[in-house]
Amino acid sequence: MVEGDTESGEFRGHAADNEGVNQRSGDDLEDEDELRVQRSEEELRAGVREREAGQVNVRKRVRTERERIAVPKKREEVSVDRVPVDRDASPGEIGEDEVSVPVVEEEVVVDKKPVVKEEVRVRKEVAQDEEIVEEDVRKEEVDVDDASGTSRRRNDGDV
Repeated sequence: MVEGDTESGEFRGHAADNEGVNQRSGDDLEDEDELRVQRSEEELRAGVREREAGQVNVRKRVRTERERIAVPKKREEVSVDRVPVDRDASPGEIGEDEVSVPVVEEEVVVDKKPVVKEEVRVRKEVAQDEEIVEEDVRKEEVDVDDASGTSRRRNDGDV
């Protein structure tokens, strides 16, 4: 509603300090002879805002499992053979003596070292989507019931 218009459609005067408001220069009507009605409507506007939709957690944990591997290894084995001999010995050959023969074997040595086997990469990408929204909007309509027969109709561009 604007000044001069009431819900009942009756004309109401305006204050002196509003004289000439919304009137173009050169209009042939004076303010007290003019009734102005504004028509409004709601326009639907939609935008977007960011909000957190969730999160991705990447957590490492340690699991221990028993692993078996076969390791080939070598060892020396000693065999002692006694062979009968029938010959004369020299006088220097008789006496006490001791001989050591080393016997060698391989032992398994276990060592552990950390090795990177995999890399997990978390990447974010932007995906574009479209969502259709519906909302009720209000629009005013102005109907003029002229029973006087003296008015002329103007287009919206003729203000």
